[in-house]
Amino acid sequence: MTKKVFQIATLLLATIFTSNVYSQTNSKKMEQFTPQNSAILLVDHQKSTMEWIYSQDKKGVENNLRMLARLGVDLNIPLLITTTMEDYVGQTFEGIQKVAPTQYANRVKRGGTINCFLDPNFNKSVKELGRKKLIIAGLTTDICLLQTVKGAVNNGYEVIVIADASGSMTKMADEVSFDFFRQMGVKVYSSNAVLAELFPDFGTPEGQKAMQISIDEVVSKLGK
Repeated sequence: MTKKVFQIATLLLATIFTSNVYSQTNSKKMEQFTPQNSAILLVDHQKSTMEWIYSQDKKGVENNLRMLARLGVDLNIPLLITTTMEDYVGQTFEGIQKVAPTQYANRVKRGGTINCFLDPNFNKSVKELGRKKLIIAGLTTDICLLQTVKGAVNNGYEVIVIADASGSMTKMADEVSFDFFRQMGVKVYSSNAVLAELFPDFGTPEGQKAMQISIDEVVSKLGK
């Protein structure tokens, strides 16, 4: 066998091996997050923390939060709101309060726990939702959201992080956090990507409602 033939044969074998590995890796279908198996958690979107959003457009975050809260309320997806140290950090963003008043009234008020799952009341409230797939947004991305997502994964939950309903003081803090989430096997989505994951057919009555919520809270406010 000449050197050139050997090189070609080696390259061919490497290509076949890589293809097989890729096929095996992707043979496992991603299980869909649905309104029936998922819950939405909104972590520490409070007066002071909202003022710390410099990593992305704050108005966009506000619009996405209203959309997510309405998805929970209007389409019967369990929605859990939690706050930390309200006397210092302030109450939940008013946009969430207005569209999800019952969930806001039933919010879990934590002391100083950064990882929400270290709070017994929060842990209990999440378990009572009866869902193993959690869609989580929080402030800030690199502090309470990051530690809470770690807590969720360590407690056996499958997680989607909503990137554009979160935020931090710098773009770098967001980017590093998102990379860390992916390393943990956590999916990082935009708010509209989450909507499409939950309601993949806009031709259904539920899909029509979800699409209208997105139009009301996000699309109609673009550029304003």
